[in-house]
Amino acid sequence: MRKWIGLTSLTLLAAALTAPPALALAQGTGTGEPPRWNPSGAANCSSHSHRDIDPGGGNTVSANTLRRSGPHNTCGSNPVGSTGVDYHCYTLNEDGNTWTWVTVRATGAQGWVYDGNLTNGGSTYPC
Repeated sequence: MRKWIGLTSLTLLAAALTAPPALALAQGTGTGEPPRWNPSGAANCSSHSHRDIDPGGGNTVSANTLRRSGPHNTCGSNPVGSTGVDYHCYTLNEDGNTWTWVTVRATGAQGWVYDGNLTNGGSTYPC
């Protein structure tokens, strides 16, 4: 029985990791971000500091991924416009979600991107 549970769990994990992006979009707000939920009131879009301490980078799931002014899906946004990004650091917002401050390689634009929209999960360096 134990082996069966392990195989079932692995099968479910593999299915979740290989799910098409459309499935991820359906679960969130339509932008591939976590649902809006802020138990402490209005999200503060400017309260999270950032610094460039991560030497790495990655890619967004699409050029339409949103780059935001704060680490919340209620903060102002623009599409990244390209998929290659350099990471600076990540923060945990009040809703319990991690966001990475990025620079878009093609344009130099900067902002917060929800880690679920970064192909390798975002920065591993806390801000």
